[in-house]
Amino acid sequence: MGTGLQHVLREAIIWSAAACAIAIGLYYVNSIDMTLEEATARARVAIEQNAVSTDDYSSDGYERSVRVHADARGHFGLKAYVNGRPVDFMADTGATVVALSYEEARRLGLAGTLEFTAVTKTANGTARVAPVTIDRIEVDDIIVRNVRAMVAEPGKLNVNLLGMSFISKLSRFEMQGSELILVQ
Repeated sequence: MGTGLQHVLREAIIWSAAACAIAIGLYYVNSIDMTLEEATARARVAIEQNAVSTDDYSSDGYERSVRVHADARGHFGLKAYVNGRPVDFMADTGATVVALSYEEARRLGLAGTLEFTAVTKTANGTARVAPVTIDRIEVDDIIVRNVRAMVAEPGKLNVNLLGMSFISKLSRFEMQGSELILVQ
């Protein structure tokens, strides 16, 4: 066979292959499009199912931290908001739960139906307390919901304690010199 005929056959094969590829592509374009749409939908569902609740965390994903400086006696006093109302606390990692004085609980509207059914041991001896759940405690930008707390009997507690039922819901806390750092 001459070189001219070989060239024509080669060109015919190339053009035929290209035409077949285009025809196959046009034939399957709808199937490919549907497959991509299905894959996108499946990915969207997977993302939604793996979404993490951010009720107790910042919506922008950044850590929130609060630095509390010790007073002259080494205590960490701070102002927090209990259900939107200001309350003075002393941060106390030795307290199992948040503890409110009866007087503070009454001011906050938590003392209406208290039952002093629990007994606790404190540095000052044994005391009866009423268990409650606080909807929301805020310290600056840190927000913690559904916090277990105890209300002391009238006249038995003179300082509100921000205990571990709040602190343990944070991502971490640490002491740095004379500062207590709370991180959410």
